[in-house]
Amino acid sequence: MVTDTDYDTAAPAVPRGRLLGRAIGWVQADHLRRGPHLLAPAAVGLAAAAHAADLPAAYGIPLTVLASIGMYTRSMNRPVDPGEPVRAAAATVAAGSWMTAAAEWGVIAGPYGLMGWLGAAVYGLTYWAYRQDPKILEALAQEQARADWHHKAGLYGLGGSHLLEWRETRLGEQMVINTRGTGRLASELVGGRLEELIAEEEMLPKTRVKTRVGSIAGRLSISIRYKNPWAEALPHPLLDPTPEIPLPDVADGREPRIIGMDPETGKALQVPMWDEDGAMRVLIVAMSGGGKTVVMSDMLERDTAADNVFPIGISVGKGKEMRRWRPSLGLSAVGAGERIKALRILELANLIIDWRAAQPSDEVTVIPRRTQPLVTVYVDEVDTLLGESDQIGMATRKAFGDLMMRSRSEGVGVVVAGGRGTVEFLGNGKIKKMFNQFVLLKTAGESEIRHVLGDIGLAMPNMMTYGEGHAGVALVSDLAGHWQAGRAWKLKELPDIDRLVRGREACPLEPGLVAYLGDKLTALTGTTSPSYTLQRPVSPPPSVETSMPVDQAPSDRAAEQRAAARATLNALPAITLGTLTAGEMRAAAIERRRQAAEQTQMSPEVRRTLLRLLAQPDGTTVRQAEAALETELGQERGVSKSGAWRCLDALRFEGVAELRGKGRGAKWHLAPAPVEDALRVVDDSEGEHERAIELIEEAATDALEEDPDGHEE
Repeated sequence: MVTDTDYDTAAPAVPRGRLLGRAIGWVQADHLRRGPHLLAPAAVGLAAAAHAADLPAAYGIPLTVLASIGMYTRSMNRPVDPGEPVRAAAATVAAGSWMTAAAEWGVIAGPYGLMGWLGAAVYGLTYWAYRQDPKILEALAQEQARADWHHKAGLYGLGGSHLLEWRETRLGEQMVINTRGTGRLASELVGGRLEELIAEEEMLPKTRVKTRVGSIAGRLSISIRYKNPWAEALPHPLLDPTPEIPLPDVADGREPRIIGMDPETGKALQVPMWDEDGAMRVLIVAMSGGGKTVVMSDMLERDTAADNVFPIGISVGKGKEMRRWRPSLGLSAVGAGERIKALRILELANLIIDWRAAQPSDEVTVIPRRTQPLVTVYVDEVDTLLGESDQIGMATRKAFGDLMMRSRSEGVGVVVAGGRGTVEFLGNGKIKKMFNQFVLLKTAGESEIRHVLGDIGLAMPNMMTYGEGHAGVALVSDLAGHWQAGRAWKLKELPDIDRLVRGREACPLEPGLVAYLGDKLTALTGTTSPSYTLQRPVSPPPSVETSMPVDQAPSDRAAEQRAAARATLNALPAITLGTLTAGEMRAAAIERRRQAAEQTQMSPEVRRTLLRLLAQPDGTTVRQAEAALETELGQERGVSKSGAWRCLDALRFEGVAELRGKGRGAKWHLAPAPVEDALRVVDDSEGEHERAIELIEEAATDALEEDPDGHEE
């Protein structure tokens, strides 16, 4: 029996609206973890209402099928976790099946309320799949990192700062900090003191912490590597049975040379040798034993594997590695006894520039192709080649300086390796100023990066300590200050080089160019070094047996010798790419494009921006895409001109984008049809071998006869 007193002392009933508000507030307090809890009562209520209204449950079957396919497709488009598509589809099938059955028989039908227990099990499965979603895990980690930052900021000496971005890396974590609340500029905070404070708090070597000024004022980027990134050397992918970054068997001279990997992000460490503005001039600097020759071997491996590159090697020092690459090179001068041959090769490279510049063409820069290869001149131990002060040394510096000044637009690239980046090592200041790509490894002093990169080197890692004493740790940079660091492939052992060189031959030069070079090229491609001298030799008087007949003039004998040399050159068999058939060449071209697309890294922000630009009625160009990415994402998160082109090309391979138009008027648009249609090729019987390969390259790569980026001037 309830008395009046009982009514007076009973707790007042909580209005239903207040209960709902409390439930919503409870979910909002931790919406990532608690958000799905609201779906369970909503699903039960809908199923109960459908059962009470006697709605046909058969409609739930097609809806479940469509929803499952949609969830599976959505998860496949972001392959972060291989098991995510299966989890998403299974959870959708289970939830849809229970809703259909509950609408038909009731939410608690069956013995002991079996349908209700099944509903609880289905919700458990769905919530588990939700918590395993990579996006949810990333969001939870971001939320936890922001909560932890309020404690860490004071310990790091960054009190008042705010964490804007956080992500987990292969070796640790990276953060973007807003420093406006600290009362100090980001440029004042970045540097050794902050890195030492963080390393001391995390009990790590100082070299494991890197700070950089963000692309937006008032922001600071911090990278902490808890694992040792340089603990193990990276075997070359072609020598590794399970490479993390596979390399195509047939390379492309237009693609950047992959020389290693960034162990923190897993991205390829690349050195570009060509872009739409022409060939590159690359300087590799490291102290003795720092790994500069290994990096050069990594680049030579890609060039000797390409079907549109004519590599040249010069090493007039010891030249042990270059001598092993020699069988696959178009021209080479190796050893101290071939200084004069090296001079003649440099003079020949200048003649190539002269001939190509005189040819009628609408192309501003030479686009590498099998019929017009990129010529790359590799010079190891550059101080030995350019450091001598005798007549040969002065002539060599003159020829090399001309090559550096005029080579870019005519498809002649240069790669130089030396112990330092000073004028003393590089011959003169004119040569030093011509480089536009740089690779720095372990150096002998902290100021070496200033000698190479000038003031922009102040914002880059100190390569004397960055690799913690390990050889092969490389920093790749351009003159704009864009840089990446990583470890080069270990390609040091001479037997490994012999294994890679086997069966490789340089791509032949243009027939017209070969005829223009004539005897000069014939002498340099012979089995013996040409007997060039800078002084006229004193010949002994001819003997009776070898004396010239009286009726044969000296000019006639010279003409006969030139004719014999031309006949010998014409009789030589055409250089072919090993024993590859036309079908194998087509397959190699398609595989090369596929691997290049797979190795192109695109963040969701970059992909979203490019898709928006492609959806415009007039499409977009590479230059417009580059400008949009840099404006919207900032210099550090945007991409370069060649990076924008590679991202668009990857979207074309996926079937999302296509290039419409020819030459400078070409623009990128959303593709209405799958890209496989662009990969159709003719059969061997429909044309000659060369024509079939050209059709494959036009379809599977960026159209060779058009402007590669489709930009407008």
